[in-house]
Amino acid sequence: MIIKNEKDVTQTVLEVMERTTDPRLRKIMASLIEHLHGFVRDVELTEKEFRAATELLNDIGQQKTDTHNEMVLMAGSLGVSSLVCLLNNGNDGQPETK
Repeated sequence: MIIKNEKDVTQTVLEVMERTTDPRLRKIMASLIEHLHGFVRDVELTEKEFRAATELLNDIGQQKTDTHNEMVLMAGSLGVSSLVCLLNNGNDGQPETK
């Protein structure tokens, strides 16, 4: 597919993702792409803002050691790890994760 406009980008990436052989990974990646592209459109992300965001993520990734992972800390700060645990274990405070 030739990308002629911004709407073609999402469809093109989704079509490439269709080649993923693992059905669950394919579903996760398709949803991630749709939401991420939707976010970029919603906030009208500029190239400068995109560069700043990628630099931040790169810096966070480079701070990982064998005993310290900044990306995990960031996921916790954004509430992602809590949400994953609650979705996998219910909201009744079960201590163990799946």
